[in-house]
Amino acid sequence: MLYRLLIILLLAASPLHASEKKQLVILTTFNPALLSSSIKIFEQQYSDLDVLILQRRESEGLALLARPDHGVNVVLSSSRRLFQPLADSHDLVPVSELTHARSPLDSDHVAVLGFSGCGIIWNQRYTDRHALPVPSRWESLIAPVYHNHLVMSSPSRSATTHLMVESLLQRYDWDQGWQLLLQLGGNLNAISASNQRATDLVASGQSGIGLVIDSYAKAQQDHFPFIHFQYQPDSMILPSYIAALDRRQADQAGIAFVRFMLSAASQARLAQSPLYKMGRTHLPEIDAATFVMDTGLMEKRAVAVQQLFDISISQQQPLLNHAWQLIHQIRQLPALTEQQAAQLARSTMLASTPVISARQADSEDFLSLQDPVRHPASALTVGLWQAQMSRQLQQSIRLSQDILMSYKQEL
Repeated sequence: MLYRLLIILLLAASPLHASEKKQLVILTTFNPALLSSSIKIFEQQYSDLDVLILQRRESEGLALLARPDHGVNVVLSSSRRLFQPLADSHDLVPVSELTHARSPLDSDHVAVLGFSGCGIIWNQRYTDRHALPVPSRWESLIAPVYHNHLVMSSPSRSATTHLMVESLLQRYDWDQGWQLLLQLGGNLNAISASNQRATDLVASGQSGIGLVIDSYAKAQQDHFPFIHFQYQPDSMILPSYIAALDRRQADQAGIAFVRFMLSAASQARLAQSPLYKMGRTHLPEIDAATFVMDTGLMEKRAVAVQQLFDISISQQQPLLNHAWQLIHQIRQLPALTEQQAAQLARSTMLASTPVISARQADSEDFLSLQDPVRHPASALTVGLWQAQMSRQLQQSIRLSQDILMSYKQEL
């Protein structure tokens, strides 16, 4: 009897039988380090919870959430698209159950966590060394003086960059917006894996100027006095969103965390935390004429925009850089013949025309077929587009080289 009692006591004291912590799983497109201070305070208040952060890009997050056994409790991202399947399947807790302090941009089931703005970051040491003028806005970065000095991330890898790219497309319309993006792409010396990485490249002096959100720029400014940031005039507002998945009564961890992040105390800490967000209850006064984006349009053509950026800019960087370097060089020549001017116009058109037309970008049928998750065969089409863009840039380069050769012969 005594032996059996000892065994029972030993088993009771064993870690295998100790009360296990409940797990809180957070899916986010953000760098987990940005959540560290908030998680630390939350864990002090909820010591029975073990927090696991899953960082995924938008496409990877969507694939994870499509699995019935994903186990996610909370989604936190700047991408509204990441929340849409959960909202459509009624898997989210109503915002009314999470907070009474509503934000102007809250939906029924997705809450705004905080706001950011976007603009230009630059390294003053770099710009002084290369005699670069301080840029006033994104549009000024297409100037020849900035060739090979810029950095930005891809919208397929960064939800915030997707918002920035889409804002240009909506501000200037499809054709003119892509002309601007392709010229800007021709001045890039790097395409980073994330918006945060773009700020790192500027801070380290590997690039001089970047297109980023204020959150990451402010983090660098805290460490380096030569790093500067300026909001894009008529800047758009970049909300970050948070939602709790409805786990019925079995697990309330997600609800607890979202309530914690939306609480007055957490909101007051946002601007000083690594997230560097402005509070959720008031729209930030970044500019008197803040640009309002059509999020429905953005979500409808999200896949096409991400694909087009990668096949036209990310995967064409050497050709795009060379094409625009030659165009910039020819534009500096004092006088061109009528034939040379026509060739230059043709070369410029080839280097600044997207392979997806405005008509296609407005077509519901066309856009739905570009989703590789639902239509794997779309990868073949993307490959054809990439080849077409390569041909355009190669032809642009040949035309420019012909102009320069004929110009030298005339001297």
